[in-house]
Amino acid sequence: MARKTKLEALKTRQHLIDVAITLFAKNGVSTTTLADIADAAGMTRGAIYWHFDSKVSLFNEIWNTQTCISQEIRRKLKSQIPDDDFQLLREIFIETLKVISSDRRQYELLQILYHTCEFSGEMYSEREIRERFWFNRERMSKILRSCISKGKIPLNTNVDLTITIIHGYFSGIIKNWLMQPENLNLYEQAPDVVDNLFLILKKSA
Repeated sequence: MARKTKLEALKTRQHLIDVAITLFAKNGVSTTTLADIADAAGMTRGAIYWHFDSKVSLFNEIWNTQTCISQEIRRKLKSQIPDDDFQLLREIFIETLKVISSDRRQYELLQILYHTCEFSGEMYSEREIRERFWFNRERMSKILRSCISKGKIPLNTNVDLTITIIHGYFSGIIKNWLMQPENLNLYEQAPDVVDNLFLILKKSA
């Protein structure tokens, strides 16, 4: 019985997180209350306060429960392209865009990150969230330096500048796609989006 109760509590907690993500993405974090989340989840306000003592703790728990998309994609692709870091980088970018554009949860999380949250106080910062789940400078630096050592990109490549260019490019693409997805079929055009970035990088190297 105790095990069943614990599992039920975990299921309830996850349900509240799922509902919160949808409401935060749709209505904004600042305007969504714990009471709103409880009502949408079909629960009492006491139930949500049993799991989360504040909206900040719920907001942070949302990110604590998410898996790192970039690591999952890299592990998946590494076994397929073990010796070509430049091609691996291309495939990582393409697969990431495809997942973002086809997974509703990723869409909602990115809406929160880019459009519906005013980060403040003890909330995880935008930078912390972005680097933990989608774009980590340290991981990107290792891949680029490996590409340089293997002659895939020029020796004089400025790694820090290249990472800034990559981040700015994808942030702009994703942010605008979230606002007007009808203007870009991100799933189908992911290879074109990535290949255009690589042309920019080659010219700037």
